Amino acid sequence: MKEILNMKKNPSENFTTIEIDPVTGEYFTILPEWIVNEQGWYEGTKLNIHEDSGDIIISEADID
Repeated sequence: MKEILNMKKNPSENFTTIEIDPVTGEYFTILPEWIVNEQGWYEGTKLNIHEDSGDIIISEADID
């Protein structure tokens, strides 16, 4: 019988840095894999990013 292992959340991976793409000059950051998996996101998922009282909120875009 196979056991399905869930990805473990690693508090040390809850931090990320802002980087700059050397070709385009655009800013980017990397989301931890467990967050993407937990949210059910995949490559191409449209995200909404907004600021609220100094916090950055990232959620799946509600596109109808």
